[in-house]
Amino acid sequence: MSLPTPTHSSVLFTWEIQEFSKLKANKLYSKIFYCGGYEWRLLVFPKGNNSEHLAVYLDAPDSAKLAPGWSRYARFSISVVNQIRNADTYSRRTEHKFDANASDWGFPSFLPLIKLNDPKEGFLVNDTIVLEAGVTIPSSYDSRKETGDNGLGNVEADIAGTTSQVRFLSYWVSSVAFLLLEKIHSLHEGTYVKFSMKGRALPTMLLESFAAFIASMSSTKVNELNEEALRLAANLIEDFEQVGLDLRWLKQRLEEAKVVKKHSESVNTVESCTSALEVARATVDSCTSALEVARAKVRELEDGLAKAKLEGEVTSRELPKSLGVNDSVLKDIV
Repeated sequence: MSLPTPTHSSVLFTWEIQEFSKLKANKLYSKIFYCGGYEWRLLVFPKGNNSEHLAVYLDAPDSAKLAPGWSRYARFSISVVNQIRNADTYSRRTEHKFDANASDWGFPSFLPLIKLNDPKEGFLVNDTIVLEAGVTIPSSYDSRKETGDNGLGNVEADIAGTTSQVRFLSYWVSSVAFLLLEKIHSLHEGTYVKFSMKGRALPTMLLESFAAFIASMSSTKVNELNEEALRLAANLIEDFEQVGLDLRWLKQRLEEAKVVKKHSESVNTVESCTSALEVARATVDSCTSALEVARAKVRELEDGLAKAKLEGEVTSRELPKSLGVNDSVLKDIV
C-alpha cells in the first residue's frame, strides 16, 4: 500500500504555524497540497475575521487560472490539534461545491481566540498551533447538494447522514477517526494492507473502535500504565489483528513503554531507598547527638554522686557515737 498521491480521493494535511503570537499578517495561506487531482490549501485569519474567533477555510488556489464554469465538490474537516490532550482536539466538518464564485469555504467563527491563545487549553504550545485538514473527493454525489436544492445549502449539517463521515480507503468513518487513521497510514503504511471487510456498518465500527483505542493510548502516559491496562491493551491489539490489521509497530511501542515503565519504577525504587537512607542517617545523627547529651548527663550525675559520697563520709565521721537514726532522741533517758 503506497502513501497518498496527488490523485488520492482522501488526504490528511497537517500545517504547523510557528510563532503564532508574533504573526502580523491578517491572513495566512498554507503550502499547496493535492487531493483528487486538485490543488488545495488552507486559509487562516490568525487575528480573527471581523470577530473574536479564529477563522479557517479550505481554498482552491488555482481558481484564477481555471476555465470558466469550473467546479469541484469536496467533503472536509478542519481541526485544531490539542497538543496536550489529543482527545480534546477541536474539529468541524462540512461539504461544499467550489467554483469561481465560492473558491474557498470554511468557518468564519471556528474557535474563540481567547481559548486558542490560552496555553492551558493545549491548542497553543511553544507558540505553535497545529491545523489538520481531512479532505475527501467523493466519487459520486447527489447533484441537489451542488445546487442547494435540499434547502440547506453549503452549511455544516448532516445531509442525508453523509457529512458526518468521510471515506478512508474504501470505508466510511467519522472525520475525527479519519484524522487518526490517515496519520497512522502515513507513518505505518502496512497497517491496513490485509484489512478487507464487506459491508459498511461492521468495518466502520471496527475502524472507529481502533481509532478510539489509538486516541486513548495516545493520551495515556507511560507511568499511568498498570498490569491491568497492559493486559487489556494486549487483548485489544490481538482482536484488531484478527481482522487483518498489522499492528507490529504498536506492539513494539507497547514493549518500549513496558521497558520505560520498568526503568522508571527502578529509578523510583532507588530514589525511595536513597530517601530512606537519608532519613536513617538523620536519625542516626539525631541519636548520636542525643547520646552525647546523655553521656554528658551521666558524667554530671557521676560527679554529683562522687561528691555526695565524699560529703557523706565526712559527715558520718562527725556524727555522735551514742545515737543512730532509728534511736529515740532521748535514748537511755526514759
